[in-house]
Amino acid sequence: MNDLIDIYELFEQFGTTHSMISEFKLLNTLDDLENIEMNYRGMYIALNTADISREGGSPVYDVSFDIVIVDRVALEDSKGLVLSNQENLFVSGQLQDYFIQYLKGAQVFGEVNLRGFNAEDYNITAAVTSATFVVGRNPYSRDIDV
Repeated sequence: MNDLIDIYELFEQFGTTHSMISEFKLLNTLDDLENIEMNYRGMYIALNTADISREGGSPVYDVSFDIVIVDRVALEDSKGLVLSNQENLFVSGQLQDYFIQYLKGAQVFGEVNLRGFNAEDYNITAAVTSATFVVGRNPYSRDIDV
């Protein structure tokens, strides 16, 4: 069964070795993106939610990560905006394929939302999605501390 470190390490390996990504960071919250200076495509993740359950009688967490892939594009470059969004989608798809290939267990990638933002002298494109993973819990072998 996976744990959070396994999942984070796969994100990190993908984000630091993919040829189309120049920066990878784990953020406390996606609001931290406002304070990051973007030079080229970056991938940013943040833990979002966790559901506690006993799926099939086994104690598990369903842990959700927010994932944002951003790119910087010159102002008034329409084709560049379209190409940047296409490349963000491509990287998002490769991330999903990477997890399918290297992570055992259930995983669900959500819909990708394409967004754009204006900066003073450039535009920013973003592919925003989420992924949920099943993470094992340690079962209690003693009384619950109350």
